[in-house]
Amino acid sequence: MPSEPPTEPGSNGEPTDPSIGEPEEVADDATESDGEDDRSYEQQVVDELVPDISVGDDANPDSHQVDAEPDNDAEADAEDELSDALEEIDDDLLNAFIKIVVSIKAGILLISIGLLVIGFREMLALGGGLIAVGCLALGRAAHRYWDHKQTRQQRDDG
Repeated sequence: MPSEPPTEPGSNGEPTDPSIGEPEEVADDATESDGEDDRSYEQQVVDELVPDISVGDDANPDSHQVDAEPDNDAEADAEDELSDALEEIDDDLLNAFIKIVVSIKAGILLISIGLLVIGFREMLALGGGLIAVGCLALGRAAHRYWDHKQTRQQRDDG
């Protein structure tokens, strides 16, 4: 066939005898490797590219330090500032913040799942219900924010 390249450069297109030339050299290379080619090519590449990772079964388990206390003063100062800031926050503000964040996250999650259910499962009733509940959760978050803001303004004015 004229579209197929010859098996050996310079040949007239006829296949050569496999016992002559290059196949013997490949066989010699495989026998000289002393068992290094027992693994597949893919495994050799993975072994070269991926470092050895231990899973915690080291011979020296005490060599790992527990990060219980910060190593430098900057980390200790940052932790102290954070704990002081959290202590200074009003409990009402912290509770309102947590409720608003949870409501927003729940609303986004429910709307997303509703859209996925409609798009992939074509369950319009279930997806529409999830979207409606998600919108209600976002509306409730907005109401909690507005209510907390109004309460703070009345407390500050009065």
